[in-house]
Parts: sequence; structure tokens; C-alpha cells
Amino acid sequence: MTTKDLAPVCRSRRENGHLKAPVTRRIVLGYMGAAAGAAAIGSGFSRRASAASNVTFLGWQGYEDVYRIGDFLKDNDATLDATYINTTEDIITKLRAGGVGSIDLATLNQMYVAIGQAAGLLEPIDLAKVPNSKDLLPNFQNDDFVIDGKTYALPFTFSSCALLYNPEMVSSAPTSWEDFLKPEYKGKVALFSDAMTNVLVWARVATGTDTPTRMTKKQLDETIALLIKIKKDHARAMPASLGDGSDMLARGEVAMIMGWEPMVVWCAEKGTKVEIAKPKEGTWGFLDTINIAKDAPNYDLDLAFVNQCVSAEAQAKFGNDNLLGVVNKDAVPQLKKEVQALYDFSDLDAYFANAHLYPMFPLESDGKYVTYDEMLEGYERFLKA
Repeated sequence: MTTKDLAPVCRSRRENGHLKAPVTRRIVLGYMGAAAGAAAIGSGFSRRASAASNVTFLGWQGYEDVYRIGDFLKDNDATLDATYINTTEDIITKLRAGGVGSIDLATLNQMYVAIGQAAGLLEPIDLAKVPNSKDLLPNFQNDDFVIDGKTYALPFTFSSCALLYNPEMVSSAPTSWEDFLKPEYKGKVALFSDAMTNVLVWARVATGTDTPTRMTKKQLDETIALLIKIKKDHARAMPASLGDGSDMLARGEVAMIMGWEPMVVWCAEKGTKVEIAKPKEGTWGFLDTINIAKDAPNYDLDLAFVNQCVSAEAQAKFGNDNLLGVVNKDAVPQLKKEVQALYDFSDLDAYFANAHLYPMFPLESDGKYVTYDEMLEGYERFLKA
């Protein structure tokens, strides 16, 4: 199964534009308190030897396919059980609701790794037992997921909210998200059906901030006001899924859309040429990671699974099947030309200069920046407008 098959749930992983089971500061801080209490009773991690070879996976549907390649499961005398999520937030929720000690692997978006670690939901990854980590592309050879000297995630796959346009319906290639507001495109643009994506993209346009997850209340209000203006006066729709958005582009209902790189190929398969613009404000990049859950029942085996996840063979098949970015340098030459073109592997520095990766919103107020809860409240105002 590919992302095309999963268009209604991939990346626009929300229901009717609402974040499903959002991770509020109450959830995370409450669990952190519980974790601290447990640590006071008995600190130190003792790995449980497990006679079972059944590995449990918690993440996006299709991501677990990297473990079904060739004889990997057979060679490791393992079976795989997968539980699928609808939002990244589901991982935090499920782990804290009994998943710790029973779940092996998870796929947190990079914004949530520090939250998962702070909440005591993740095990450090022993890189000495993940030799394929040495083959990561230079852009992913960093310490972004190192906390207190320990690594809690490895990059898995990436993409972004791309400004897609039909060259036959625009006078020139868009250079800014503000092109959505041009009179000639009134009723011919479409928004993204996701709170985080809309806020992070349009905050840069509305306020000029370089880090939308560090906004003041005034900046958030300005962002929501702009989104409401676009919704009321310019947008044709806010498609419920990326598949719906792709159909709108392919049918010529919209000239520009907040979309996703794989939609370029989906539209081409329907006979419509779609191109990716590089707006001056940039956009939001999605970087999903692979993680080992706290007290994972098969830790040593899980390391082999992590190693497989970032292997060239697994990465290449995953990238080709799902039209997504890969993180292993030796996987890039094995990608189809259409996939290589989507992510400009020849200059990933330029890609990530446009597809920005941000830290998570603050979970509790510091008196200066809006919290994650406050961002969601602002987005609710947009939805109700």
C-alpha cells in the first residue's frame, strides 16, 4: 500500500481540520509527573530479556513496510504487529496509556522527540548497534536528537507542505504565499486541512517571524486574521484530504494549493502537469523519525529494526513506493527520477532552507509566547469564522 492509496489519511492526518487528541501541556506534564514518581520508586533501566520475537510498531500505516522487505523478519526470527495512528499525537497518548513496556517502535515527527523524551516515553538508541546510521545523508548527520548525550531518534523520511500550482492557470510561477491573495486567483486557491500546517506557513507571511512556534499573542492573532481573510475572500476550499486536493488540481478547479510533493506525481498520472513553487517565505518541512519506546520488550532486536529502517535497501523501496524523501545517501541513486526530482537531493541544503523544521510550541506559558493549546484555540476561531 502506498501514500496514493492512503491519500485521505497521509500527512493531512486530521479530521475535519481539527487536531485529533492533541497533546496538551496537561497530558504531557501529567505524565512527566507520573514518570518522575516511578523514577523515585526505582530508578535505572533494566532491559527485560524477552523470549518473544514479536515486535510491536506504533506509527503511520505503510511505514512498517520497511521491515517486510526481503527476508529481514525471517533472518531475525521476528514477527511484526502494527498499530496505526491518525496523528503524531496518538503516539504520545497511546504510550502513556499503557503502551510503555509493550510497544517497541514508534515514528514521532521531529517536533515531538524532545516531548517524548522529557515525558519518559523513549529509550535512547545505541548507535554502535545501528551501523547504517553512518550512511545518513550529511543533512541528517547532526545531534538534533541527542539529549543529555543520548540519541532518542533517527531520521526516517521527510517531505513538506509544498506550494503546488498548475502552470497553465497562472500568469507566472508563484514567488510568495501572498500570491494566493491576488485578485486573479480569487476562488482558485485551496488551503491545507491541518491546524499546525496552516499556522506555521501563514505565520511567516502575516508576521515575518522566522520561528512560528515562538509567536506572541499579537502575532498569533495576526496569523489567524490572515487565514480568515483567505478562507472568506480567496479560497475555493479546504480539502478534507490530500487526495481531494490532488483531484481539485487535476480537474483544474484550483490554480494553486497548499499541498504535498507526492501530489505532483498523482496529478501527472491523471494527465495534469503540476509544479512546485519556492515561496520567498519558505514552508513547513515534515521530518518523521524512528524511535524505540521506553521499556521496549525487545530492545536489542529493536536496534536491528532501527538499523533496517535506515538501510539503503529499505529506504530506497520506501521512497519509491511512497514518493517520499529518504535519509540514506546510498538510497538516493536507487530512487526513481521522479522521486529524486521532488526533493532535489543534489542540493538538500536549499531544500531545507525552504522547508523549515521548527521546535514544538511551548507546552506551558512563559508569559511571552503562545502555547500549543493557545495555538489550537486560535485555529478554532479560524474554523468557526
